[in-house]
Amino acid sequence: MNRAKLIKLAERLAIPLPSEMPPLESFTEFHFNTSGGKDSIALALLMLYGYKVPRHKVKFVHMRVDGPESEEAYFDYPETDAYLTYAAEKLGLELVMIASDKGFKQRIVERGKFPAPNAQYCTSSLKRDVYAKWVRKKGPGHYLCLSGERSLESSRRLEILSKGVFREYPAANAPTKGRFVDWYRPIHHLTETDVWTLMEHAGIEPHPCYTKYDMSRCSCKFCFYLSPKEMLSVSKAFPEEFEALCKLEEEMGHTMRFEKGKPITLREYVAKAERDYDQISFDEYILPCQSVV
Repeated sequence: MNRAKLIKLAERLAIPLPSEMPPLESFTEFHFNTSGGKDSIALALLMLYGYKVPRHKVKFVHMRVDGPESEEAYFDYPETDAYLTYAAEKLGLELVMIASDKGFKQRIVERGKFPAPNAQYCTSSLKRDVYAKWVRKKGPGHYLCLSGERSLESSRRLEILSKGVFREYPAANAPTKGRFVDWYRPIHHLTETDVWTLMEHAGIEPHPCYTKYDMSRCSCKFCFYLSPKEMLSVSKAFPEEFEALCKLEEEMGHTMRFEKGKPITLREYVAKAERDYDQISFDEYILPCQSVV
C-alpha cells in the first residue's frame, strides 16, 4: 500500500458534495454497496481517504444473489465470498452479507422465465428489496446508501447521472419512526483509470472475475448482459452449471437471451463468441439504490 499516493489521489477526486445533500457528519451510518467489483472498491477508498468517513460508521454491504451464505454459489462467482472478506479486511471495514431466503435460481424456476432488461426481477427481489428490508430493521437514524455508477461508463449512464447523484431512498424511509435513508453515487465523475489507480495505491487485488475469467464487469457470472465471448468464458470455467442453465431453458421453454425480439439459446449465443461482438451495453442495468423511484 502506498498510503501517501492513495490519500493524495483520493483527496483530489473528492469533489464538493451536492448542495442539497446533508453534511456527512449528520449521517448515523454509511452503507457501501458492493459486488466485489472495481467500482465499489473505488467507492470505499474515495469515501474513506478522500471524504474521511470514519470506518466505525461504515458497513460494507453485499447482497448475495444465491441466498444465504449457507447456500453454494451458482450465479455468484465461487470466489466472491472470500474476495469480499479479503477486500473488507484490506479496507478495515465490517462486511455485512444479506440475502433473500430464496436464491436466484429458485426464483427463475418459480417464475418459469429468466429476467430481462425490462423485467429485472433479479435486482428488485435479490438486491433492492433485500437492502430495504435490512435498513428498515435498523430503527431510527439517518443512513446513507452509496453505489458505484460512473458517468463515463456510457452515454446513457451520463444522461441518468446528469439529472442528479443524490436523492432520498423512499423505499426505506419512515419519517414517523425517525428513520431517514438517502442515496448518493460518489464516483460518478471518476474514470476507469482513476478506479484502477486507487486500487493499486491501496494494494487491493481485483476480483478474480477480471483476472481469471476475463470479465469486463463484476456481475453475476451468468448475467444476461454478458457478451458472447464472456458467456463462452464462464461456460468453459463452469461447464456443469452452464449445462444446467441450458437444460433449464429447454424445460421452461424460455431463453435467457433474445436478439431482435427472437429467442436465442445459450448454446447458440456462445457460438457467436468467435465473432467480433462488443460487450452489451449496461445502460439499463439497475443497481439496488438506482432502482428506487
